[in-house]
Amino acid sequence: MQSLPTTTASGMTPEVQAAVEEIRSAFPGHITVEAEEQGGAYVILDIVELGDTYSPSSSWIGFLITFQYPDADVYPHFIDGSVRRCDGTNHAEGVSGPTDWRGRSALQLSRRSNRWNAATDTALLKLNKVLEWFRAGCPKSR
Repeated sequence: MQSLPTTTASGMTPEVQAAVEEIRSAFPGHITVEAEEQGGAYVILDIVELGDTYSPSSSWIGFLITFQYPDADVYPHFIDGSVRRCDGTNHAEGVSGPTDWRGRSALQLSRRSNRWNAATDTALLKLNKVLEWFRAGCPKSR
């Protein structure tokens, strides 16, 4: 039988708990967190601005920080499935859906970090990179 990682009173590993607190500090009052059974956490930010390129111009964004964090990438991220580009064009490569994520209609934002470095990359840094990419109109990677 595989043993589960050590968790805090919150049910999360200490590393996941620290990541959640860092996100909570950056987005005060807009975060919902639910521990998952292995020591990770489902995180939902209730309001993030997407910009004038999209309708609606704001959305929720959610993701799972797995119990392997910080050794594992935080991937994928999800936003409200009703978000559309205002110019009527389709979302770019890396956006799929709608799909169901935790009982919500969602678009999946697939931005995997192939060079994830546990020493320098954080869940908050990844969240901000995903939001910057989406706000920029989802340009293709080079």
